[in-house]
Amino acid sequence: MQAVILAGGASSRFHPLNEKPKSLIKIAGDPIIVHTVRSIKRAGINDIVLLTGPVNYFKDILGNGKKYGVKITYASIPVPTGMGDGLLRCAPFIKSDFFLLHAHHVEFDVLRKVIDQNRKALNEAIIIGKKSKTPKHYGVLKIEGSKVLGIVEKPKSMRGLSNLRIIGVYLLNQDFIKMLKKMKREHYSFENALDRYAKQGKVRVAISSQEVITLKYPWDVLRVKDFILEKLKRSISKKAIVAKSAKISENVVIEEGVQISDNAVIQGPCYIGRNSFIGTNALLRNSTDIEANVTIGAYMEVKNSLIMEDAKTHSGFVGDSVIGLNTRIGALFGTANVRLDRANIRVIVKNEKIDSGLRSLGVVIGENVVIGERVSTMPGVIIGNNANIGPSTTVMKNVDSDTIYYTRFKELVEKKSHLRQGYGGQARPKKYT
Repeated sequence: MQAVILAGGASSRFHPLNEKPKSLIKIAGDPIIVHTVRSIKRAGINDIVLLTGPVNYFKDILGNGKKYGVKITYASIPVPTGMGDGLLRCAPFIKSDFFLLHAHHVEFDVLRKVIDQNRKALNEAIIIGKKSKTPKHYGVLKIEGSKVLGIVEKPKSMRGLSNLRIIGVYLLNQDFIKMLKKMKREHYSFENALDRYAKQGKVRVAISSQEVITLKYPWDVLRVKDFILEKLKRSISKKAIVAKSAKISENVVIEEGVQISDNAVIQGPCYIGRNSFIGTNALLRNSTDIEANVTIGAYMEVKNSLIMEDAKTHSGFVGDSVIGLNTRIGALFGTANVRLDRANIRVIVKNEKIDSGLRSLGVVIGENVVIGERVSTMPGVIIGNNANIGPSTTVMKNVDSDTIYYTRFKELVEKKSHLRQGYGGQARPKKYT
């Protein structure tokens, strides 16, 4: 049995964290793709085919897979043109039945068990489905019992369809690849081939009741973080410097070179990467991930957030947010992370307003952003790469990459008309009649 990982997509909806493949984002010190490979290994699979884009960012990290106890073969696609073309690029290296998955499925070992429990015949393909309140944003299944009768990608009408959405993990075979080769080459050729295969009675659905990882939008990385951090076991490096007055809970990992100052409170699950600094009276809570070489200033509270490598913050509050690489944040920074009416937070993505499904969501900040002091951001705001945010600014809407965004101030200086100069250079009230 083999696993085929598709990691060559463009991820346009993942802006501003899509400068490189999104599975290269680090969680708990390792790129997401490494967590996925480990999950595949835990599922008992040692042979992996990995599809990359025109630049193979993965080989320097994964090599031939030996480090992780697997064998990795690379295929590439010069321009992302859909799953079908991507899978056909991998086809020469596929020798058996295989699992097909996207690079962010760090929970694959759990999902394989779901597939194995639902497999009835050797020549069947199996799709994992998940009940959803909004399945129309995904591929949706038409089913009869556990048999898949058809597949519709992002349907305009849900009539005759189930509430099961496709989550992007499949068990497929050589017969399916033969059918895929006969399909017209287009963006949805994979989905069309799967639909035709289902109409031949060869596809079954396995419904997952487990948490399923999605990585479509930038805030989805918080869910990946939660899944990985929940499995942490307490570990504090002997080469870390931790103040005696600091309070650290059980499921916290602190890497070497970390400095934690007086009265800092670290509530797990929490990960603090190599050579990071946590200031006096800082509070990290509710599943926070601090990657390597990060500075968290004194009196900064960080809740349920990912702070990427080399970012620097001063005082303030960061809640339910993603802070990009090498970002600089001034003092008294604040992220509003809840709407006043407590409704779900909606985010503008590619000029479309998307319901995040979250009632708590702060800001997503790209790489190399510089933010002045006393800045606040509204819930669900996205700030692009290399942006500058001026001091005392409230960011009410998305900020494009390479943009300067600030509030314009008008200086006003006036004499106090009700005062007049008295003896000895002192001002005294003017008499009125």
